[in-house]
Amino acid sequence: MSESTDPGLAKALTRYRVISPYLAMEPKRGQKRVMLEDLASRTWAGPDGEPFQVAAETIRVWVYRYRQHGLDGLRDKERPQQGIQALSAQQVELICDLKREVPERSLDRIITIAEGTELVTPGVFRRSTVHRALRSHGLSARKARVPDAKDLDRFEADVPNDLWHSDLLVGPWLPDPDRPGKVRRAYLYAFIDDHSRLLLHGRFSFKGDLPALELVFRRSVQRWGLPRRVYYDNGAVYRSGHMKQIVATLGIHHIVFTRPRRPMGNGKIEALNRLIRAAFIAELKASTITTLDALNEAFVAWADLEYNRKIHGQTHVAPLDRWRAAADQARYVDDEMLRQAFLWKEHRTPDKTGVFSLLGIRYQVSAKLARQRIQVRYDPEALHEVEIWQRKRFVERSRPLDVQPHRRPRDRAVDVAPEEAAGTAASANWLGHLVERRREEGFVEPPPQQTRDRARARRAEADQAVLDLLRERLDASVVDDATIRDYLERFGPFEPERAEAVLDRLLHRDGDRDRHVTVYLDAIRDQLGGGTDR
Repeated sequence: MSESTDPGLAKALTRYRVISPYLAMEPKRGQKRVMLEDLASRTWAGPDGEPFQVAAETIRVWVYRYRQHGLDGLRDKERPQQGIQALSAQQVELICDLKREVPERSLDRIITIAEGTELVTPGVFRRSTVHRALRSHGLSARKARVPDAKDLDRFEADVPNDLWHSDLLVGPWLPDPDRPGKVRRAYLYAFIDDHSRLLLHGRFSFKGDLPALELVFRRSVQRWGLPRRVYYDNGAVYRSGHMKQIVATLGIHHIVFTRPRRPMGNGKIEALNRLIRAAFIAELKASTITTLDALNEAFVAWADLEYNRKIHGQTHVAPLDRWRAAADQARYVDDEMLRQAFLWKEHRTPDKTGVFSLLGIRYQVSAKLARQRIQVRYDPEALHEVEIWQRKRFVERSRPLDVQPHRRPRDRAVDVAPEEAAGTAASANWLGHLVERRREEGFVEPPPQQTRDRARARRAEADQAVLDLLRERLDASVVDDATIRDYLERFGPFEPERAEAVLDRLLHRDGDRDRHVTVYLDAIRDQLGGGTDR
């Protein structure tokens, strides 16, 4: 092959002309550097006649390569195949399919999904290779961002749980369970820890209202402890009086709000929302999720297995690891105190029959509370039962009024001596993959319904124990299961062991076992339930 048809040979010969004086002179020690600098100061003509100069160190390398490999050593090394040539046609098509399926998928996410779902062997895909494959098919583009002309400062809390952020994110459309054939928008409330960037909890609901926000806040506190401060935007739900009451009851510093029309201070939760749109909501296109429960299970799996365990771009530490580094400083609150903090509170004065109205629903209390000022504590999502308090002490529970054809039994007081009281595919369903992984690892998040059912089961067990106690101690003619259960629903639960002690003292003192069952229940209530702090 002639020099004119082999550019590599022409370039090698040009380099030889540069080093040939050095090879001919064979300079001795002490003269080599001077010779190299002299050759570097000259101007040479390239294969195309263009003048060029070369550094002394480059000439030295060319001399070494010539002595090792001759003229071939002065040729440029053949570069390994780059870009999409390093992948098979099937692998390139896989990359493009994953991008077309969910256009919001980033390079890193495409690699993670392909490896996580075992579509490729780990290490085969590299970011630069995936980028070239997408660019060659016109699938790689970055949206331009409008810069903010105002100055922005960065800040970060010193320790975990020092500052929490929250915001509302408009979520995806889902089939409406109440209207077949219709869809309904889901909304996400989420909380993030400022220091660690840990996604504390998030939940989708069909209503972006205050109860939905409080449910997420409550679950965050249960799992991760109390924050010192919370930082919100100026939305109505965040500025509500009940949210301020919750914060004050739990001993959290007063709420901090963003400046009006300047939400950039809440930038960390805004950045999280952008990631949720791109990395979670976008993945719904490749999933089979159609219900709110499935959506929330997938979100918790994504948060626990992907977001909280992935190295964060700002802190360079996984959010979960950064939070755990100072987990010993977390403050937790008693479950009963937490429950009470989230109950809504309103005052009412029942009429002479003990009836009052709450949110359009009528309830009835005991006759002794008629025309007395009471406080009603309730969960707006569970109005089937409310708590009645008076002078900061729990009195009873009340359910929606159901008018009966017979009168309710009169209150009967039984004295018990105080000293006797007892003591106390080409498609990659990435979200489905994360859900299965989380299930396999045993991290299934119990839905609120399951938590409620467990609490009801414990309550039913305690009520059954009291019922069995009354069956065992009293005359069979006065034991009416329906009456007992209704009483316990209203005034219970009672601790079975303490109830047994009170009942045994009463029977030992009076000896009567055939009085109306409410007489014995009133005695137990007076000692254990009614008028005690909760």
